[in-house]
Amino acid sequence: MLFAAKEVIHGFAMITKDELINWATRDGWKLDRWGHLKKELNNGTHRLKLSRIAARHEIHTPWGWARIDSGYYKDLQLTADGKLAGLNF
Repeated sequence: MLFAAKEVIHGFAMITKDELINWATRDGWKLDRWGHLKKELNNGTHRLKLSRIAARHEIHTPWGWARIDSGYYKDLQLTADGKLAGLNF
């Protein structure tokens, strides 16, 4: 577990890295050998690149990985309909 307890920032419960991984694997994302999450979508391979403090949403291009958006775990949250909110470019 990244944090011992659920932390609250500005009145919103932040997501932990472990919670993000659990949510993503339930939604069909697969962990790769580096600990990042990948998923094949109709427009290509997407990756959630996870660091100690942030997540970055990327898409694979012929030239490598391109960032779509990113956010610190303290800014991320799951919505009532099960979507990930708080990623920004």
